[in-house]
Amino acid sequence: MSEEQKHFYGGQAVLEGVMMRSKTAYATAVRRIDGSIIVGRRALNTLSQRYGWAKWPLVRGNVALLDSLTMGLESLNFSGNVALEDEAQGRAAEHEQSAGERQARQIAAADAESREPRDAEENKPESLGETTLWLTMLPAMAIGIGLFVLLPAWAVDWFMGAEQATVGGAFGEVFVRNLFEGGIRLLVILGYISGISLIPYVRRVFEYHGAEHATINAFEETGEVTVETALAHSPLHPRCGTAFLLVVILVKIIVNCFLGWPALWLRLLLRLATLIPIAGIAYEVIHWAGRHRGSVLSRVLAGPGLLMQKLTTRQPDREQVEVAIYALAEVAPEVELPEGFEEPERVSIGRGGQIVRDTEPQDAEAPTAQAEPAEAPAAASDA
Repeated sequence: MSEEQKHFYGGQAVLEGVMMRSKTAYATAVRRIDGSIIVGRRALNTLSQRYGWAKWPLVRGNVALLDSLTMGLESLNFSGNVALEDEAQGRAAEHEQSAGERQARQIAAADAESREPRDAEENKPESLGETTLWLTMLPAMAIGIGLFVLLPAWAVDWFMGAEQATVGGAFGEVFVRNLFEGGIRLLVILGYISGISLIPYVRRVFEYHGAEHATINAFEETGEVTVETALAHSPLHPRCGTAFLLVVILVKIIVNCFLGWPALWLRLLLRLATLIPIAGIAYEVIHWAGRHRGSVLSRVLAGPGLLMQKLTTRQPDREQVEVAIYALAEVAPEVELPEGFEEPERVSIGRGGQIVRDTEPQDAEAPTAQAEPAEAPAAASDA
């Protein structure tokens, strides 16, 4: 099997879970508060599957980014709906939760409940849906563009003055200013990531991020996945979106050098106008590096990205790796659940991350002395 054929699984971390995708579907596995696993699956219907032009080089990168953003937000909403359902059904924790785990579940449920409309008769929050998905996506994109794209371009004037420069007249100054802008952009990104990593539930998401990478690394390098093989592999991966951010910074420096250093208003417009082509170029670099992982050039390109990933990944524990394996097994026919793994609850993911099942679950019954042992295998399997 060639490198081009072999590497087509990817994913991301969500609150108390992992999303994995293949060429035809994606699945999100989430560990409920009682230790059981729920796996949601959704068939892909992307632009690249429907239109030939969406597979063109430089175009496919932006299409892939849009698809990944949509899938990622749907998966996050799905994990929020699971937390909301756990709360509504009165499920009890099967073990003492860490501060990060407890905070992640509280935030997921509270965020889902606060943003969703309520049933007029029962005053119960409905599940997160497609409207919430887009209401979440657009403000987040606007904040990201303002913080990581426009702010660094403006901040250079604070330190170096507001002088203008052209490529033909003062290329050296243009280069220095763009290099300085790239440095500010990198510092803003590193500062942001370092800041949020201090939050307990974000650190836990980073651990699930490491579980996702380790599981994919184990599969790509050995062809099989168990908890032991995944834990033996690195939580870093060259196709990670974290590496993409770093490549974007480098590509922006090069491209912007050819645009000179015009007045602030024009500079900000140019930064917005070049977002799409720069993202397309950066995607091609990451795409190539991911398909040629053994080459010297690939290692040079991926090296800084792998270092940056050390900020966004943490070493996962066994339970987190188990969740990642559940997600990968749902979309990879080559992967079977290891011996000792219990069958998860399987549902579909609706548009916007809704939980879709044939029959709605009954509210959880109050735990009794006879009922407690039924949860023991889930906890024991992680020991």
